[in-house]
Amino acid sequence: MNLQQLEYIVALDIHRNHAKAAEHCHVTQPTLSMMVKKLEDELAVKIFEKSQPLKPTKAGEIIVNRARSILQEVKNIKEFIRDEKESIEGEFRLGVIPTLAPYLLPRFLNEFLENHPGTSFTVMELQTEEIIRLLKTNRLDVGILVTPLDDKEIREVPVFYEPILVYTSEGLKYFQQEKISLKSLTQENLLLLEEGHCFRGQVMNLCSTKGKKTHHQLNYQSGSFETLKAMVDNNYGYTLIPELAVNAKNKHVKHFIAPEPVREVSLAVHHGFVKEMLLIKLREAILKAIPLHFKKNEKYVRVKWN
Repeated sequence: MNLQQLEYIVALDIHRNHAKAAEHCHVTQPTLSMMVKKLEDELAVKIFEKSQPLKPTKAGEIIVNRARSILQEVKNIKEFIRDEKESIEGEFRLGVIPTLAPYLLPRFLNEFLENHPGTSFTVMELQTEEIIRLLKTNRLDVGILVTPLDDKEIREVPVFYEPILVYTSEGLKYFQQEKISLKSLTQENLLLLEEGHCFRGQVMNLCSTKGKKTHHQLNYQSGSFETLKAMVDNNYGYTLIPELAVNAKNKHVKHFIAPEPVREVSLAVHHGFVKEMLLIKLREAILKAIPLHFKKNEKYVRVKWN
C-alpha cells in the first residue's frame, strides 16, 4: 500500500469513472486500474463494485474515508514542515565552543534577538565533541563550531574563515619579523590551550615538532586565550590565536605569509533539523558582524582541528 494508491481510490470515489479519475491523477487509465486492483488484492477486499456508475462497496466506503484522512494528515505534515522551514520563531538551544563564544556572540546575538522578538536562545559554551553528542541526541538545536567534522549525522553550514595569527613575546625571533612563515614555527616556547579544545588540535597541526631539545622550566596549558595572551605579554613564549580574540594592532600580533591559515567556522545541526530559515538568518547576522576579509579566498588555507 502506498499514498499513490490511496489518491487513486479517492479520485475514483469523487469521479465515479476510471477515465476521469485517471485524468485527474495525471496517469493513464490502465495504470490507475492496475494500481487499484493491486491494492484490492493486498487487502483481500473489493473496494469498488462492478457497476455503472461506479460506487464503493460497504468496506470500500470505510477504506476510502480512511484514505481521505491519511492523505489529509500527509498534507498537514507537509504544510507544517513548510511553515517550520519558513519560520524562525521558537525557543532554541545553541551550543558554542569556548574559543568562539566570548568573541563572536557579543557581535551579533543581541541585535539578532531584537530583530526577531519571537526567537529566544539558551546558550551553552561546550567543547566540540559535546556539541556533536548533544546535537545527535536532540538536546541541542544548533551548534557554532569549527569544521569540518566529518560526521555523516551532522549537517555543516560554513559561515566564515577566521585567520589564525601569531601572538609572540618580545624576546622571541618572531617579534622582529613583519610576517611569519608557517615553516618557521616549532613547539619550542609554544603556549597551548588545554586538552579538549579543537583550537589546540589546529595549533598542533600547524607547528612542527622539530626544534632543539631543551629543558623547559615551564610547560603551560590554559583553557583561555586571555590567560595565554597575558603570559605572552610577560615574555613567556608565544601562542597562536584566532583573529577575533585579539586586537590586530597589538604589537605582539603577527600575520602569516600568504596563504594564511584559517579556521572554518560553521553552523551545525542534525540532519533532521527543519528550521531552515533560522539557519539562513543566523548566517546572515553573523556575516554582517564580522570583518569582510573573513570570507574565503585563495589566500587562505583551511586548517583541520582533528
